[in-house]
Amino acid sequence: MKPELNLDAPGYADARAAWRGAPRAAAAAAGPGRNFWIGLLAAVLVASVALALSSGQFRPRGFGPYSVSVPLTFKPNDPTRWAVMNSDSYADALKIDPTLPDPSSVGYADATALPPADPAQLRDEAFVGPAAKSYVFRGVTALDRERAHYCLTSALYYEAASESDDGMRGVAQTVLNRVRHPSFPNTVCGVVFQGSERAGVCQFTFSCDGAMARAPSRDNWLRASRIASAALNGAVFPGVGLATHYHTTAIWPRWGKSLVMTNIVGAHIFHRWRGRWGMPDAFRAPYLGREPVPGPYLPVAQQLAMLKKGPIPGAPLLPAAAVDPLPAGGPAPLPGTLSAPAQTAAPSPSVTAAPTPPAYSDPRLNQSGQIREEYQKSGEWIR
Repeated sequence: MKPELNLDAPGYADARAAWRGAPRAAAAAAGPGRNFWIGLLAAVLVASVALALSSGQFRPRGFGPYSVSVPLTFKPNDPTRWAVMNSDSYADALKIDPTLPDPSSVGYADATALPPADPAQLRDEAFVGPAAKSYVFRGVTALDRERAHYCLTSALYYEAASESDDGMRGVAQTVLNRVRHPSFPNTVCGVVFQGSERAGVCQFTFSCDGAMARAPSRDNWLRASRIASAALNGAVFPGVGLATHYHTTAIWPRWGKSLVMTNIVGAHIFHRWRGRWGMPDAFRAPYLGREPVPGPYLPVAQQLAMLKKGPIPGAPLLPAAAVDPLPAGGPAPLPGTLSAPAQTAAPSPSVTAAPTPPAYSDPRLNQSGQIREEYQKSGEWIR
């Protein structure tokens, strides 16, 4: 018969406790267990990954930019490289290494041959920004050149006749900057009279608000003509930089904050585009050279009528003969200007003379060259 194990026998519980504690005591005497080594291994792995990430040797996706180590080909004791570096001239270095790039290809110049920098000029350039590059606007024909000269002269006179020479130069530079920019017409007359086919909606408001009803004065017209001729022949006015917009100091249009102000010259504040659109590499549109017929493309009389700027009640329309013609040798009458032609011989009684259009004698339009209230927004970009 199989003997039975009596669990209630005296001394059995003590023996069982001693048997269970024996392995634990042996393990404690033997050293750390498996769980300890697993935790230590995990800690080492985490530290290794963190070290690799911080050193840049291992960057999985999502942990930063990818980088590649490129071995250096330059040796610390490379006699060829040292000979190139210590050469007296570029020609001597080129004999050692024919693959050297040409320094003149990137526009380097001899700094010792340049005049010392003017601190005032550097300060102005830092404020205004880069200047426009010199460009000669040559028309395809003599007629194109005359049209470009007339359109630019008109803009200088009606926008800045009361300004100094620099004030006119700023307007001229702005017009020509637009000609070279891809966002505007690529002709001088196209820029000056852009939008003048609509009353009150144009780029230069003198061309669509009836301002050209004022006959120009000889002195200021000749001054504008001289400055326009110099600008078309390549003269650059750095005082406004790459400005493509301006407005009078009496207003601040809503588009002013979207542009970068370059300078204040006389009564005008000049602005250029932000970002690359206002940097020198953007002004590369070729000049077409074929000038359109000068504007305004809406007759001045219609401009005045549509804008309700007709003669003041009680101010009669004078006949053309009552208006003094331009002085001899002066500029030709402007298209759309209601001024008298030069006096000619009386027609034959047998020929019926065509009726002469009236000339406006509105006193609001006879302040030549002054900035009147109705012309305060001249040059503002009208949407």
